[in-house]
Amino acid sequence: MVHDVGWTMMDIGKRIERGLWLTALLQATLSTVRHPAAEQAIIEATLVACESSVIYRRRTVGKFSVAAVTELMLFDAQNPRSLVYQLERLRADLKDLPGSSGSSRPERMVDEMNTRLRRSHPEELEEVSADGLRAELAELLAGIHASLRDVADVLTATQLALPGGMQPLWGPDQRRVMPA
Repeated sequence: MVHDVGWTMMDIGKRIERGLWLTALLQATLSTVRHPAAEQAIIEATLVACESSVIYRRRTVGKFSVAAVTELMLFDAQNPRSLVYQLERLRADLKDLPGSSGSSRPERMVDEMNTRLRRSHPEELEEVSADGLRAELAELLAGIHASLRDVADVLTATQLALPGGMQPLWGPDQRRVMPA
């Protein structure tokens, strides 16, 4: 497929959808602390869903930890399934759009998400609060999820909306009466 504006918009949509899916999945599976056996089963299922179980096993032989999962699924720029990879591709696609200034609102929003993600550390995200939640992980994922939705809304309003005041080729909108 030719990499024109249409392809770029489709790739932007794919990156946003993958980011939304990944943040929702990780928030649902990793933000609550569970019994160690359940935690291991959930981590394994999450990695299978993310198509990253092989690389995870190769890196962490026999060890299951939330920090290792977040390292792989959030921060690993070499993993095409990771969130940081999706954000980098999204930023590159936004740069390729016509009229991109390098500092458009969607580009700034993606930069803010990337900065927020890079300021976090996997070990800190694994910390458990008194109520049995990984509050910092849940907050990070919820914030990035909401920001991705905002980027999608901004792109819909600016790139996909029809110009106002359009008129059909056949003239003003009038009811045409068909002869009987």
